[in-house]
Amino acid sequence: MAEAPTVVVDTNVLLNLATPVVDGRPRAPSGGDPLKTVLTAYDVHVPAAVLGEVTDAADGDDLLAAAATLVLRAADQLTTHDVAADIDAPLSYGLDRGEARGIWLANDLEAAMFVTDEFNTTNYLFVALALADRNTLFTTPHVLCRLAVGGVLEQAYVEQLLTYFVETKGWEASYVSQLRARYFDE
Repeated sequence: MAEAPTVVVDTNVLLNLATPVVDGRPRAPSGGDPLKTVLTAYDVHVPAAVLGEVTDAADGDDLLAAAATLVLRAADQLTTHDVAADIDAPLSYGLDRGEARGIWLANDLEAAMFVTDEFNTTNYLFVALALADRNTLFTTPHVLCRLAVGGVLEQAYVEQLLTYFVETKGWEASYVSQLRARYFDE
């Protein structure tokens, strides 16, 4: 059996993948478990700061807290790294601790992917500049599309997930449309 690709993810990726699983509202898509799928398909690594941010998000009784709690229950499937706090200044400019340390970790591990959901912000440019290999930068919708094309998740379910995230998380509709065209309209 082939070894799972090493990926590094930031906090929002984990929370976004868990949200549809814990969202009991009718608009939530039903189907596979995107968090579990990613944790099974990839060798997922995170800096300890990411789990700290997830722990902070678990304090409450809203949808975000429920998603964070689900991530914490699955934390044994993550490889956690203690990334030093003294990261070079360019990595801390405009990025939170989890993102900055995740970039450092992705570079250190020579990860196949660094997954972030900063694509709606200028931070995405900072992330791209800080990664040693620009080809490792992915977003959650990008990973979901790749999992659908690979037959790991059903395409119809991923289509529902993408619509759900555009409507509930404010994901950039034009970006998601480009991914749909790239992966599903071929």
